[in-house]
Amino acid sequence: MRSVAAQNRGERRRIAALAVIALFLSACGDNASQTAAVDPAAAGAPSGSPASPAGASDPINSPIVNAPTGPLDTSTWVLPAPFYAAGDEPAWRMEIVDGWFSFKRSGLRAIEEPLVEPRQENGADVFATGSLTVTIKREACSTEAGGSGEFSALVTFDELNFDGCAFTGSVANASAEAATVAESLGPIDACLAQLGQPALATAVYPRQDGEQVAVGLRARTGALYECLTQVSDAAVLSLDPIEQGAQPAWMNRMRFLREGIPAAADCPDAEEVRVGDTLVGRLLGRTCKF
Repeated sequence: MRSVAAQNRGERRRIAALAVIALFLSACGDNASQTAAVDPAAAGAPSGSPASPAGASDPINSPIVNAPTGPLDTSTWVLPAPFYAAGDEPAWRMEIVDGWFSFKRSGLRAIEEPLVEPRQENGADVFATGSLTVTIKREACSTEAGGSGEFSALVTFDELNFDGCAFTGSVANASAEAATVAESLGPIDACLAQLGQPALATAVYPRQDGEQVAVGLRARTGALYECLTQVSDAAVLSLDPIEQGAQPAWMNRMRFLREGIPAAADCPDAEEVRVGDTLVGRLLGRTCKF
């Protein structure tokens, strides 16, 4: 038979164990209440609920749009795909590449959203896709870069409107240099006008996080210049001569000759650069004399 002392010791052990369990449960309850106080979503919101709805004007948190899984019916569109668009102030270009809109502004990264079926609004096709809204309408249009046509384009991104013209066809087969020239024709023309003599544009390069564009120039005499322009209005900020042999590598990326400036010899292998249906110049090969 167990003694009274042994029974008392067993009873004390049980009481101590129950006290430890109660203390542990109390601590858990306090942690849960503290979590709810700090993060209200943890108290009642279901897992994965967004804190606030994302709008199409928010380029970071805009809703994800899935690309169509099958071919789109373009027979009723104002301008059937493929088409592209371009505009000025600042220079921008939009292409359709493999079923995606690719919207590019000078010196900034491309914004890409899936090509979707448009809705009809006042005779225009309105493509609302993710962070972009693209409006195509049949009306006469022209741009300062030299493009003109019968379709207008309006791209809305981050609550900003970019006006321009739309053209049938695709420019995906153009070289990267030709695309760069078409997007940056305003700064190139401003630099050529400031220089005041025939010259090749040898490069276009973004500066100041895309707020400025630098243009490399090479005159007939071989003299080199670096021209800096403001993206917002293509105003020339500076035009500095560069010593032969001291030019940075970025200044030797191409040899663009603006339309209207004659070359020293015929260059049958030169690549034409067009904005819409307008020829704006040619990219000369390395062996073609300027």
